[in-house]
Amino acid sequence: MMISIETPVFKGRWLERCIESVLYQSSPNWSFSLLWDGGDEQSRRILEQLEGRRHPNVQVHFGNNRGIARARRFLSEHSRGDFILPLDDDDALPFYTVERFLSVAEAKPWAAVIRGQRKFIDEEGKIIDTRPWFPFEPRHYQRGMVTDLMNHTQPYLIRRSAYERTSGWEGFDDFGFAGEDCDIYLKLEEAGTIELLDQTLYYYRINPHRASLVLTDQGAYEMWRRLADKTIARIGLPLKRVNDKPPFQYERVARSAPTLDLVDFVVVASDEHTMPSGATGVAQGLRQAGIPADALHVVRGPMAGALNQGFRRATRPLVCVLDATVQVDGRQPLETLLRLMGQYDADLAAPKLVTRDGRIVWADPGFGNGHRPEVTAQGEPDEGQYDQCRDAPWLCEKLVLCRREVIRAVGGLDDGYDHERTAVVDFCLRARQRDFKCAYLGAVAFSYLGSEPASDVGPDLPRLRDKWADYPHLFARQDPAPEGSSRP
Repeated sequence: MMISIETPVFKGRWLERCIESVLYQSSPNWSFSLLWDGGDEQSRRILEQLEGRRHPNVQVHFGNNRGIARARRFLSEHSRGDFILPLDDDDALPFYTVERFLSVAEAKPWAAVIRGQRKFIDEEGKIIDTRPWFPFEPRHYQRGMVTDLMNHTQPYLIRRSAYERTSGWEGFDDFGFAGEDCDIYLKLEEAGTIELLDQTLYYYRINPHRASLVLTDQGAYEMWRRLADKTIARIGLPLKRVNDKPPFQYERVARSAPTLDLVDFVVVASDEHTMPSGATGVAQGLRQAGIPADALHVVRGPMAGALNQGFRRATRPLVCVLDATVQVDGRQPLETLLRLMGQYDADLAAPKLVTRDGRIVWADPGFGNGHRPEVTAQGEPDEGQYDQCRDAPWLCEKLVLCRREVIRAVGGLDDGYDHERTAVVDFCLRARQRDFKCAYLGAVAFSYLGSEPASDVGPDLPRLRDKWADYPHLFARQDPAPEGSSRP
């Protein structure tokens, strides 16, 4: 794996120290790209000398001043490497930065961003004992939206595959194309998780010439407001920002009740051998229930990949994923599921699944020892004992109803799992981390026509545990619904 260290260059005073900190990294797995972006003459002279050394891992570019966001975009588009590490021209890296970042990146392949700690240094390079300006902790969310937009700072390592799923570095033209760092952070966490590495991996130089010092507090608040509103619109969240300074608070905007005409149906033919009619039969049942052809999408292949393919095809506000082993008996069960979802104000929901002879396949989900997903009711006769509607820690992979904004905010399923159940469990954990509401709606049941789904997710458990180790509350048992809410 290779890290592309990328530096837009404007100032020459500390540039040589910046360059040396890269050239003397303990790991050789780096490339260094620098863009002289209309900077001072000292910086141009230093870069011309560096270019003359013809270091095999160094690329030097020259251009006119295009602003910080456009400069970063140019560098990321013209560099190589599996990861991107932004470095400012007046800052420096400890000699072990690349080595430490890569060790975590290899261990956490799901991470879109890995953020490290930094120390402040003065103009002479001496460490300044001062409190951090911004938090170093997991981000906070309200119904899908980040509240603490200021909770990010250099250093951060970007996985290039995640970066390529975004619109890239962008800034505000009336702020000199600044704001790109907060913006890319918001977009990257829609492609994967943010991991924290509690080690000093960056030296941030305090000096009177830093571009960030030009930005006033009011200017920073304005940028954060714009970025919050832009993100809400991009994801399609039914939220409105109600205060002017982060941490932001949001109020819900009324949204239409979920109805069948608002749903795209994705039929997954991953287990077709258990059901003679397979996906064709499910699609036919949906058509008989009055679902139009343009709302039906049949996808094939491994579960996570097939689901992500189906998610991309969907255009309506809601997506209902059905395995080929689920039977659809007319409109009523679907309409009941949607009605309960609306009444419970859920963002993701799933019904009870029962066999043809009335035994429970999936209900009352939870986690057992070692964070193993468990269904305590599996195999019991369905006698109404699990008809309640309640918050759920995870939902069954065989039938899931989901709002599209959840898919946008979470970025789809993690395809690094071997078992489809674990991939959907992970999807639910990610949604709940962002404060989306996940609901088990046991008051409606669908028939499951296959053999009972395999529950051995053991090979996936180490990845699931490692990925969510910092969020133990996500594995806690959900509180039951208030009395009287079993059949809203």
